[in-house]
Amino acid sequence: MTLEQAYKESIVKLAVGFTIISLLLGFTMETAYRDFLQSITKLAGSEEYSYIIVSLFSVLAVLYLSVRYTGFSYGIRPSKMILTTLIALISAAIYITSGIDIEHRVQLMGLSFALFFIALIILIYDLNTPSEIIPLLTPFLLVPIPAGLLDAVTPILSRYIGRFVGYLTGVRVIEMPGFTQLELITPSGEVARLSVEAACTGIVTISSIIAIVPILLYMISFSIDKPLRKLIIAAISILVAFTIGIVGNILRVLIVVYIASRTSVEQAYTVFHYSPSLLYSTLSVLSAFYIVNKYSHFQAFFSRVLRSSEFTTASWEYIAGVFLVAFIFTGIVNFALLESQAGSIEQYIAIRIDDAQKFIQKPDEYLSNSLIRFSSREYDAFLTRVLGALAVYRVRVVTISGIYSGYIEVVDTPARLHTWQLCLTLQGYNIISSWSESINGTRVSIIVLEKGGWRGVLLYTIIPVFLSTSGGTTTLYTRISIQASGDPSQLTRVLARDILSITSVEDRTVDLGAQGPLGIYVNAVFVALFLLLIYSESLLVWSSIYKFKGK
Repeated sequence: MTLEQAYKESIVKLAVGFTIISLLLGFTMETAYRDFLQSITKLAGSEEYSYIIVSLFSVLAVLYLSVRYTGFSYGIRPSKMILTTLIALISAAIYITSGIDIEHRVQLMGLSFALFFIALIILIYDLNTPSEIIPLLTPFLLVPIPAGLLDAVTPILSRYIGRFVGYLTGVRVIEMPGFTQLELITPSGEVARLSVEAACTGIVTISSIIAIVPILLYMISFSIDKPLRKLIIAAISILVAFTIGIVGNILRVLIVVYIASRTSVEQAYTVFHYSPSLLYSTLSVLSAFYIVNKYSHFQAFFSRVLRSSEFTTASWEYIAGVFLVAFIFTGIVNFALLESQAGSIEQYIAIRIDDAQKFIQKPDEYLSNSLIRFSSREYDAFLTRVLGALAVYRVRVVTISGIYSGYIEVVDTPARLHTWQLCLTLQGYNIISSWSESINGTRVSIIVLEKGGWRGVLLYTIIPVFLSTSGGTTTLYTRISIQASGDPSQLTRVLARDILSITSVEDRTVDLGAQGPLGIYVNAVFVALFLLLIYSESLLVWSSIYKFKGK
């Protein structure tokens, strides 16, 4: 076999392996991690989490570069099997935890998926240099930033953006605990306040730049420049990207202030909604990528494939065996995760309903039972926008222990919810302390707060609601909160008992029409066999071609 033929065959083997691994990962995201995939897809359409689109681009780009420049090599050893198994067990443990901590369910499932991704790659490929670790770490970029971190950073960025815009425009700057506001006079003579919220603070730009850093580092690690030049190019690219993003957000706020002061606040918010920060973030990322690609020096082509004999010595039969192990490993992991998912969520509500929209419009009617009843439903547009929910209602909560004020929030994914700490701060409350407890398998969060002479506690939990409709099964999440005045040490247990009674008498035998873990695993086996059949046919075709050429 000539060197050219050996090289072509090695590229084919590499492409086949990369394709099969991609299919296995895609299949896993469609089964065990389907909720995670759906959640990040929904989040990517929001302002705060639009950087996930950039993260996905970053993951795909790094994987492409790793295949092009590194040339992953096959190999299975006992040490790799042990390491892969340990990582898979950690992934499964985090996956089970996601059913307990509903508030961070999406983040935990993301961490679990990233670890499974790493386990699968380690099982199949050999990593020889530190730079080759970067592709393994990129899936962590798909894990949404927790709302608590966003809510902690946003007020700080809002303050500085607000001060700078106020200095340029001369409008009054009002620094609130949550968001900084800009006070101006509209053409009608009314005083209006515009909040510099998360979308205007540059948080999306910062997140997008962080998401693109692996690509920059991976590209620079393969350049033939001296270390100092690599460092300077990386620093300049990130600085330019950051500057473009921040300037873009400042211009956005300036335009909103200008239009509000000359037309109306409604027109200003129209411009606000039609100028998403993802545009500035995309420009920032492309600029950083261009600088690295323009000023770094790369060899025309370099690949470990050309310096290694592993591909030329590895037979198609050996590679088929490697991927058979990968199929079995993926099937076992999927079965284990789906089985754990079936019993991980302790508290939930199953409801038969004609249309999911009915639950969103009147959740109190479906959540009430003989132990807890919600009344006086009042839609809160402000909290709906600030907390990122599908709908937020102020309600009166009637339980056997008393009557309290409360809230019902409905979301399509728990990661969309902002923290209550941010909302309470915006309403002028002082947060004294906050913590979470696991009560009867359900995570309950408690916030001790005060305002003026008032002192009390807000307690909430997030409960999955499975809606069985004619069109299929829909999962929504409700955050149910109870607020009461008094001694927190005495109120906590009472309110926790009341709020958990919402699921104590629900009928959990409702057939949601969902496929069980065993059924999904059977489908997984058929899909794996189908892929293996395609792979075997490809193996026979390529083997016949090379045998024919050899003759």
